[in-house]
Parts: sequence; C-alpha cells; structure tokens
Amino acid sequence: MTVTDPVCGMDVYDTRWTVVHESRMYAFCSEGCRALFLQDPTAHLSHEREKKHYDLVIIGGGPAGLTAAVYASLQHLHALLLTKDLGGQAVDTTKIKNYMGYDLITGPELLGKFRDQLLTQKYIEHRLDEVLRVEQTQEGFAMQTRNGCRYETPAVIVATGMHQRRLDVPGERRLQRRGVSYRLVHELEQYQEHSVAVVGGGNSGIEAATELSRIGCDVTLVSTGPLTGDADEIEQFMSSANVVVLTDHEVVAIDGEDQVTGLRVRPRGGGEERRLDVTAVFIEIGFMPNIDCVAHLVRRNRHGEIETGHDCSTSVQGIFAAGDVTNGYGKRIIIATGEGARAALAAGAYARARTAQYKDR
Repeated sequence: MTVTDPVCGMDVYDTRWTVVHESRMYAFCSEGCRALFLQDPTAHLSHEREKKHYDLVIIGGGPAGLTAAVYASLQHLHALLLTKDLGGQAVDTTKIKNYMGYDLITGPELLGKFRDQLLTQKYIEHRLDEVLRVEQTQEGFAMQTRNGCRYETPAVIVATGMHQRRLDVPGERRLQRRGVSYRLVHELEQYQEHSVAVVGGGNSGIEAATELSRIGCDVTLVSTGPLTGDADEIEQFMSSANVVVLTDHEVVAIDGEDQVTGLRVRPRGGGEERRLDVTAVFIEIGFMPNIDCVAHLVRRNRHGEIETGHDCSTSVQGIFAAGDVTNGYGKRIIIATGEGARAALAAGAYARARTAQYKDR
C-alpha cells in the first residue's frame, strides 16, 4: 500500500522516514521532506497555498531537471524542483545504451539512481505540481502552479522536455488506451502474438517494432519516408521473419469502435488506400517541446524549441533551459544530463550575482 508524502506529494512505498503527529503516522520520500514537515507540520497539513521565494526554481523532473537539481544542491542554493512526475520520458525507455558507466541500463533503473541521488544524497526541496505560467517581475520571476501555489525566484531553469507528437487522424484520440499507444513499455505483453502496426521510421519506431516482433507479433512498420534509425538497429529489425515495412506511406485513419481493429494507409503522393487488420497501433513519430509556461517569454526556433546559448541561457536574462526542450543538438539522455549540470552552474552564478546586487543597494 502506498501513501502520499504531505510535503512534496510523491507516493511513498516504504516507511524508512516516518513521523507520528497528533496520533497519526505520516511517511515521507526522504529525510529531507521529513525534516521540512517537522519544522511546521500545520502548514503542510492545512493545504495552504504556498508562497515562497527561492534562489533558483527548476521546472521539470526528467534527466536534465534532476541533474540540475543535484548541481543546485552542490552549490548550496536554496532551490526548488517543480515537476508533474519524476523521470520524464526516460522512465518509459526499455533500454539505454552507452550511458557512461553502463553498457546497458533500463530507463526505470537509471531513474532509480537519479532519484536516490536527488532525494537521499543531494536533497533539495521538490513538489509534484505543474507550472502553468512564468511571469517577469521587478525582482526576477513569479510562477503559478496548478495547485494554486506561487513561487518567486531570480533564476529559472526550464527542463520540461517534450511530449509525443500525434498523427491527428480519425480514430486516434477516441481509441487511445484502446489499442492506440504512444508508450510501448506499458503495452508490450498485452499484444503478444497479435498483428500490430508501428508508425514511425526513426530509432523509436524501429526499437518498438523490434521488441514487438520478439514476442511473436506480426508487425507492420509504416513510415512516411525511408527508415532513418541507426544502421545496426535497422539491420536487426529487417532480419526478423514476422515484419513488413511500408515506406513512403501515410496513415489515413485508425478503425475500431471500442478497440482498434485496423489501420488505413496509402502511398504518399497518391495511390490506392489499403487497410491493415491490426489490434494495436504504436505511434512513434517524434516529439513536441513542452514550452507552454514560458512560450510568451523566450525566443524559440521553427520547431518550437527554446534557443539557448553556450551556458544554457535564453533570450530572457535569468531564464536558462536544458535538455530536450532546447534547440541543442542530439536528443539523448546523456546530453540532457550534461546540459542540466551546465544550466545549474550558470543559473547559480547568476542568482548569486543578482542577490549580491540587491544587497549592495
């Protein structure tokens, strides 16, 4: 049975850190949250809307945000991590190759190590909450969250990552979680030995198709152009006996009432439409940056990614960005973690300089 940490809102699966307050036991994700609770139990139990000031606020709990949080702690900054969940896309990655120190590790395993470092080794304050909007103020920035809290800070790191791009075809939204999926890891065993389709010819699509073929699925991979994944991944996939590849095809619609029953496709540039009898469609066509909370402030490129400098700074002084939400080259976990460290070091220097400036006035 899980309980919720009254300080940060995270689910707690063990009882290593507990407090008995007014005859009731509370469990915490870490010693840090337990210590915060003991300072003022009433504030955390009354669900008052927080209004606090921090040296640095980090938005996003993927590899970039978690690394930034650790490096904020190393600089002894009074920092806060705000995130809807811990892990980001990494938690849904079935295998991560060539991450330094690990020849092969799964997303959940790597996240577990990140989480331990954040919560028990280099603790900083954190809340499971969503930042709705960041606004500039005279002293820096203020942000409102979905839970009605307000936080102020001279420096912000945006590490909100990306979300799956959609096909926007008939049947897609209606049949989501009824055979339409964007995350293979949660659906894998459910479709063992079924006929399925994967849409997307990049690394994600090829890896998903390969995993499905391994569990006995008859897989049709649909791509709008040539396959663009790594050569060794393509070779491994194409050697499977139970796969069909349709390049230069586009999806027309996804069929089904209460469950996926088929996928309709046609050649790009015109041609006869055909129907594939499948019970599941896995959509792996890339990602869109999560920039809603700062889209009105920072400069972005034509893909919607936040433009950053060599120190992860943005077009707005005091706002830094790291990871997949930026225009940085290479959407890889190891690159995101490096950018998270760089952003924290730069934001820390900026926050200290800003604090000293106000003290001198």
